[in-house]
Amino acid sequence: MGLHSQYPFLIRAYNRLFSNSQIDYKKLILAAQKSVGCSDFGASDYENRLKLLCDSINKEAQLHPFGAFANKERLKGLLKNRLRAIQLFKEQPSILETQLQAPIIIAGLQRTGTTFLQRLLASDADNRALLSWEALNPIPLNEKNEEKKRIQQALMGQKALRYMSPIFFSIHPVEFDSPEEEILLNDMTLLSAIPEATLNVPTFSKWVAAQDHGIAYDWMIKMLQVLEWKKAAKTWVLKTPQHLEYMDVVTQKFPESVIIHTHRHPKECIPSFCSMVYHSRKIFSKEVDPFLVAQQWVQKNVAMLKHTMQVHQNNPNISVINLYYDDLIKDPIACIKDIYAQIGRPWNARIEAELKQATLLHKKNKYGKHEYNMSDFGLTEASIEADFSFYLDAHPRLKSL
Repeated sequence: MGLHSQYPFLIRAYNRLFSNSQIDYKKLILAAQKSVGCSDFGASDYENRLKLLCDSINKEAQLHPFGAFANKERLKGLLKNRLRAIQLFKEQPSILETQLQAPIIIAGLQRTGTTFLQRLLASDADNRALLSWEALNPIPLNEKNEEKKRIQQALMGQKALRYMSPIFFSIHPVEFDSPEEEILLNDMTLLSAIPEATLNVPTFSKWVAAQDHGIAYDWMIKMLQVLEWKKAAKTWVLKTPQHLEYMDVVTQKFPESVIIHTHRHPKECIPSFCSMVYHSRKIFSKEVDPFLVAQQWVQKNVAMLKHTMQVHQNNPNISVINLYYDDLIKDPIACIKDIYAQIGRPWNARIEAELKQATLLHKKNKYGKHEYNMSDFGLTEASIEADFSFYLDAHPRLKSL
């Protein structure tokens, strides 16, 4: 299936029956507050953040009616989680005293093996990752069998996403019980890259980039404390490419962390990620320009890498492990064993058995092969190598791959 594959029947039917493609941020706030029975978002400028996002969506994202409906539901869910969290902290302030162990943080460009690596590391029973159902609803509900309900909601979301875009699901499977990116927790601050990955919202994206992302990471830490509340402490395995964009904040908030920087030649990962963003945006928008997707994300990824490289250069004491994609794919267990040796973690038969089982569960192309052409996005090998020459020079091994 190519870039212009048809929407599934139910989305086409919805778009024929309904015409509204705008999002009213005030209605979202009122609906969330009424549903939860709370009104405090915990930040004086929170409503303004939502207004800026909705204004950008309405003016720039070109949503179709179903896209507007889906984004309203997503944002309402996000607002309800925020309200529940603030109320929980008022009722249980001791949650914020939870001491988290120094995490393992995976930071690499998209499509460099970060998902596979996170799932492998999380398979060690001494570690844990944020699961998809936890990311969707991290705050316990005040009702019987509440965890089961949160899991069921995530399973429904998984089925809905796979129906809406089988292509996207083949690129980045979102399984309800598998590890997910903690950027979804940051998104509850309305200060994350989630909107620009799923929608064309350049005005909002520019505004977000200029904000204090310590706010987002402080919130993420609070959510990890909630998730670890009343449970045995384990080592969190965190993963999102957005860490590259704010590596200064990451190292400030997690000074004892181990950072694993995954590497792959940009000619492989950049077109693949552009395809992922294109198909993500296509779920919601009438028109998606693949050339614009590439322009936006090449520029962003170049800036992300330059920022992280500068932070590492300025702070040589930061613990960074460089991991190359071809090594990870060729012998994943050997890579994990080497990582454990470098960070002083024990290795035993139990860990190796858990990792072997994980490699069987997380096979590549499980939901179909991801097919794309870099020319669809106006990219060439020469243009990519020129844009990322600074990165290739820093990692000459990639040039030979």
